[in-house]
Amino acid sequence: MPPPVPPFHFPALLPQSWYIGHMHRAMREITQLVQSHSLDLIIETRDARLPLSSINPAFERLLAEQAGRGFGSRGGQAKTKRLVVYNKADLAQDCFQEPLRRALAKHSDDEVLFTDSRSDAEVKRLLRAAIRMAKRPLDGPDDKINMLVAGMPNVGKSSILNALRRVGVRKGKAASTSSEPGHTRRLSTVIKIATSPPVYIYDTPGIMVPYLGKGVAGQEAALKLALTGGIKESLFERDVLAEYLLWRLRIRGEMRDEGWSDADLLERLQLPPTTSLSDPASFFVSLAHRLSAVKRGGHPDVDFAGRWLVQAFRDGKLGRWTLDGLGRGGEAVDDAREMIEIGEGEAKELVWGRTERRWGYLSREEQPAVLAEATDPAHVAPDTLDGAAAPSAIPSASPTPAPAPAATPALDAPVSSSVSAYHTHLSALASSIDLRSAHQSKKADKAEQARVREFKRKGHEVAKVRRAAPAQGRRGGPGGGPGMRGPAVKLSSARRRKYRRSG
Repeated sequence: MPPPVPPFHFPALLPQSWYIGHMHRAMREITQLVQSHSLDLIIETRDARLPLSSINPAFERLLAEQAGRGFGSRGGQAKTKRLVVYNKADLAQDCFQEPLRRALAKHSDDEVLFTDSRSDAEVKRLLRAAIRMAKRPLDGPDDKINMLVAGMPNVGKSSILNALRRVGVRKGKAASTSSEPGHTRRLSTVIKIATSPPVYIYDTPGIMVPYLGKGVAGQEAALKLALTGGIKESLFERDVLAEYLLWRLRIRGEMRDEGWSDADLLERLQLPPTTSLSDPASFFVSLAHRLSAVKRGGHPDVDFAGRWLVQAFRDGKLGRWTLDGLGRGGEAVDDAREMIEIGEGEAKELVWGRTERRWGYLSREEQPAVLAEATDPAHVAPDTLDGAAAPSAIPSASPTPAPAPAATPALDAPVSSSVSAYHTHLSALASSIDLRSAHQSKKADKAEQARVREFKRKGHEVAKVRRAAPAQGRRGGPGGGPGMRGPAVKLSSARRRKYRRSG
């Protein structure tokens, strides 16, 4: 049996956030719209490949505080409703759709839809659901239904708006789109998407999580968001995204997730079956040769090969794949839980304790007897997988996909548990006083200290002016007194002569 894939080693510096100025401005403008009760429906767009990581706790807190919904809500009734739309569903594993919908329904009464903005049939279904939720008696011929589409960067908000306009009023694009995150930078004017009833919608900039967190969980969240295009790639080292993607693909092959194997990856990339995946450097050299990516001097362009692999994942060329674990394992945070301490004092080090291959509830090999007796495969500890069968031989073609287990209760338990745990984490973030990063908090503290210093300075100036203020009455001598006409301060000779002449 081959050894398990070793854990991923994160670089020392990874961005903890990408919360820039126009996102803060957009959040303030959305808050004003919600507070004014001028919105009938908020269409929150998420990425189906990141069903949990694409939830923004800052947006949840806004709904809780201003509209009576979301995390921390006390059950108050509000005019603004929310429709959760998981876009790019054609790129994610469809077996998670129904379990996710049932799991999310336990925490909120918001309707959840999975859609592809390129499919007119699915967009029509989305438009009908949005109108049904937002429909109300109009107050006059000038009254209209107002909606707003919001979400994380590059989840397809503008694409959904253009698709709604395409099927609703049969007109062309009204919102500019781009594959780069942060393309939309301002709140748009209202755009008409339906005539009966009249429905108008706002397009908003993507709003990133103010703080992704620290440790392995925060680092992995940043990489997953960057892989789906939610964070600018220029914030990362040139090869870290491609190496993390290759590591996740190797983990997927080790777990046989829905029958996926290393041979499937090599076949999709049109690489020889003998290509090694264990060494990222040699793998990207082989991929660069296959792509004929050569730099000056005849050296393989491994940077281009890495960017090509990331783009192939985004375009769906590596198959439908949900990056969030959803209780099935295969993430760096799962490996971090298995680190054990060896030695004492200065010789203490963290060592990965796993010696068996990983296993998940979507694995497609025959499970050993110890797993067959378990009541819930999702809750079996990794250490019980010693008898797992070795990976099958490399097939000559892609295996026949197994039927999706969306209707089986085997997925409901682990997905529901994962959603509940993530909601608890988001609830703590959304109810916290400050969602900002440490750098943003330091800047706010310095600004507050500057305001205090300015207030004290102005107070001292007012006190000096009051001490030097002239009084009404007779001319007074030094020290002044009641009825003193001049200033109650000692003047120089020149100023005293000038004062007498002016008197």
